[in-house]
Amino acid sequence: MRTQEIWADTIDKAAEEILQALKVETYPTRTVSSRDNVFYFDGWDGLGASAVLRAIAQRLSTTSADGKRALAEQEFDQVIHIDCSMWQSRRALQRAVAEQLKLPDKVMELFDREDEEDDFRGVAQGSRAELQQVLKEMQQHIQKLNHRFLVIFHNGSNEEIDLASLCGFPLSGFSTNKVLWTFQGRFRLIPWREVDKTMKSERTTTDAFISAASTYYPQEKLPPELWSYLVQKEASEVVEVCMINTGLGGGYVDRPTQVAECFMYMLGLCCRGHHSVDYDWATHGANYWICDGIIQQQGQGDREAGADGDDDGSWRAADALQLEMALDVDYHQYLPSSHLARFVESKPSWISPNYGFNQIPDRTLPNGDIFQHYAGKLCVLKLSRCTFNFQSPPFLCCYALRFLWLDHCKGTNKTSTDGAGKEEDIRRCFQRLWVLDVRYTDCDQILSAQMLALMTQLRELNVIGAEGWDMGQLQGQLPNICKLRVKKSDVTCSCPENDLFSEMNKMEHLDFSGNSSSRMMSLFGPGVSSSNVWCLETVIIVDGISLYGPGVKKISFRGCTKLKNLLLGGRMWALHTLDISGTAVKTLDLSTTEIPGLDELYLLHCEKLCAILWPPKKEQMKQEGLGKLCIDTSLSAPTAQSRVEKAKRGTSTATTGTSVAPAAAPHGSRPSSEFDWHISVRDARLLASLEPVYSDSRKAYVEISSPPHPTAVGGGGKDEGIFKSAGSREQQLLANLQRQPAPTVYTEISVDRVQQASEGGADTLGIMWMWPCPDVPDLPEKRCYIHIQDQMRTKSPPGGEETSTIAVPRFVTNCAKILHVHDSPSITGITSDEYGSEWPDLEWCRTERCPNLDFVFDNVRNYRFSCQLRIFWASQLLKSRYISTSNGRRKFPHLTLLHLDFCPRLTHVLPLTMGWSDRDSLRLLETLEIAWCGDLREIFPFKRHKSNFKDFPKLKRIHLHELPSLQHICGFRMSAPNLETVKIRGCWSLTRLPDIGRSNKVVECDCEKEWWDRLEWDDYSQADHYRPIHPRYYKKTLLRGSVLR
Repeated sequence: MRTQEIWADTIDKAAEEILQALKVETYPTRTVSSRDNVFYFDGWDGLGASAVLRAIAQRLSTTSADGKRALAEQEFDQVIHIDCSMWQSRRALQRAVAEQLKLPDKVMELFDREDEEDDFRGVAQGSRAELQQVLKEMQQHIQKLNHRFLVIFHNGSNEEIDLASLCGFPLSGFSTNKVLWTFQGRFRLIPWREVDKTMKSERTTTDAFISAASTYYPQEKLPPELWSYLVQKEASEVVEVCMINTGLGGGYVDRPTQVAECFMYMLGLCCRGHHSVDYDWATHGANYWICDGIIQQQGQGDREAGADGDDDGSWRAADALQLEMALDVDYHQYLPSSHLARFVESKPSWISPNYGFNQIPDRTLPNGDIFQHYAGKLCVLKLSRCTFNFQSPPFLCCYALRFLWLDHCKGTNKTSTDGAGKEEDIRRCFQRLWVLDVRYTDCDQILSAQMLALMTQLRELNVIGAEGWDMGQLQGQLPNICKLRVKKSDVTCSCPENDLFSEMNKMEHLDFSGNSSSRMMSLFGPGVSSSNVWCLETVIIVDGISLYGPGVKKISFRGCTKLKNLLLGGRMWALHTLDISGTAVKTLDLSTTEIPGLDELYLLHCEKLCAILWPPKKEQMKQEGLGKLCIDTSLSAPTAQSRVEKAKRGTSTATTGTSVAPAAAPHGSRPSSEFDWHISVRDARLLASLEPVYSDSRKAYVEISSPPHPTAVGGGGKDEGIFKSAGSREQQLLANLQRQPAPTVYTEISVDRVQQASEGGADTLGIMWMWPCPDVPDLPEKRCYIHIQDQMRTKSPPGGEETSTIAVPRFVTNCAKILHVHDSPSITGITSDEYGSEWPDLEWCRTERCPNLDFVFDNVRNYRFSCQLRIFWASQLLKSRYISTSNGRRKFPHLTLLHLDFCPRLTHVLPLTMGWSDRDSLRLLETLEIAWCGDLREIFPFKRHKSNFKDFPKLKRIHLHELPSLQHICGFRMSAPNLETVKIRGCWSLTRLPDIGRSNKVVECDCEKEWWDRLEWDDYSQADHYRPIHPRYYKKTLLRGSVLR
């Protein structure tokens, strides 16, 4: 890699020099191995690089005539300007380039689809890689354009990015495309040694390294005048970006001079690292700017204005500004040789072994009490390893004090002689505080209930290393607190634990890490018992283990509706119950925790939940698994008003042992609230997160449905054609059902309104079914209820149609004993993976009111798969063509009841191979009932091995109603020696009945007389085993053909 230095004292001059460097052809005769395409610009010792790249992009912009002319002079066809200074991921970079290239919508949709999949996989934003399919599209698009590109790239990551492999730009050989990029930008000053290390890597793709130096001061690379100019330029960029990204302008952070002052303040603290002063910039950066008046609150004319600190806009602006200034604080603070230190103004200060490093604001060191002389000027004060009287601290005179930090301080235990006189000073001092940080300091006095009551304006409280502090003193205190950190402390709680934070309605950030809490059994968030609005967004609990006792057993942030960042990690051995119901958490990450005692997990009303990440090792969790798991992503979190109403009715939501509202259930089943695992998800992909903790012995009750709809069957759009093509009688009955309100979950459809068909004349609609659906089977004590809503909309690859297939994870299909699919207007199929879904333990299946469902069971990979299904009930499946798509691979040796109604497109039900392995299939079938299936031609067709005979030894009841196309029940002949009841209406193409055998029994056959007279018999003696019963009315219009043709 070659190096080049340009001479410039302004941004514009540097832009001209770099454009000239890009124009010069280093290798006039290019070969396949030529490399002169990628240029890195480091600015003036890191400063100004981003501003120069932005100036070049503006010069070559095609929005102006000058820009078009400059672009032509550089012989580029298109400029791609990508600003990823605030780094997200390689995929975000690829998406930004794709947007600049204006790739088709079908390609851009790939990003959304993969991001959604990664949400359900629990992949962190920063770990999301580029998409190979998009890369292929980009390469083809770039090749088709045949343009010469200049790519300007602000790289906010800590590694070099190869844009050729990520985005498809040809950058070697005969290609004349150029890339200009930088690590630096917007006060992100990467130390030279880190840049040099990256550039000298064997895998570097950069061909030239460009830096800038002053023209007027060649002996000094960065003179003070140039430094000030560049800082202002960087500040202008930061202001522009902050206002775009956050929308926070309006007088908060909208002046480059103000941002430059913030930077110099930060750099000044960093460059004093050799004094061993810990400023904890990561925690307090924004606090310094606000409390020291660099960023002033609106209406705060001067530091003595006495603002109450409740202007949230200024604090949010300061936080956003700190994120934009990604200065390498550790490098500049702990390496005193930093070349930037020379630009920090030398300010008078004094150092004491007791008081540490202190600045002298007016350069005069007074005699006597130093704090008295700076009473109106000292806004930020840190006392380290000091000893003083806590009842009369020396800083009481500092009436401008906003930020107080006590580190390893001790009290003298002296009693103040003028206590009455000091009370007003104490009140005035602590009432004005905005930030209080107490570390390894006795908290009994400074954080007593009496003192906390004075801190009405306090926004941030940090407590680290406290011994025996009673957190119960926080109850009802600190109404304006926004950030609370209690870390590495031994704490107790004298108040009810679920009421500890009840009045902290403005708290946004809570850190409770590394605490020893042997006498504090629970930790509750502010939303548990409060009826007000809360703002808690971030909770951090790392190493919540108690070394001297049982520790915290219950953690609940139930009802904290804005909580979206939950960081749990380390040893949490005592944790038994975790409840984050009603929060906005998207990924519950337990992967770095040790939670061997966790037995109950509640995630109710978590609409945004997409993934749960579990500890990687089994010994990090309870060996027998979770005893209680409640998940619900399908319902909205209750409002504060609803909780108040429930409380008035005596229904408390303050306890962690949550109750699930009982749902209606099929006959014979338990209410869903009695399941120890109760899971209701809006998207089935969330279920994949449960596989690591799901036991095969836990049998499942699976329900699939849509949210409540006003009607059970939709009649418009694509379904209208099916509805119109039905026969007149079928249309009328469907219309009646359509006008009925959708039944509640698991409620049988009453047919009394449409039955009574034995005597009604020609327009009678006829009966639907004769026997009710049997009860669901019993489940073992270790059971799981799973409810899936069909709201997922999955788009097929580009060019395909939108589908709504629900993919149920294989571990769920393998453990399910009950399946109920109902009232799903958009679902088209139920599957597991590319190999199909086997449902090996399924015993009871009911599918109803799913007008777009194409099939119930899809293909299976096991040729000799045997299903445990005993009951199958299907109703109102208007588009279903198959019940099973297995082509005979699925056997049903245990099936006892088969019921179908209103499946007008169904052509067959269950195909049979009649091979050696299939000889027992359907041998236990007792009840066969099918109604209103106009296209049905054969119920059990033979596949592969043709056979003319099938025995049904247990078949007792047959009811076939309005099946005009039905030709065979099963093959040419079938036997049913135990047949008891036959009822047939409107099956004019069916010409045979089952053989009864040689017994003397007689079976009643309720049917039309004309149909009976047309029956065909291989053995006419079989007719004697039937006794026909004909209806009293005569059918004037006979439907002999399909009702859908």
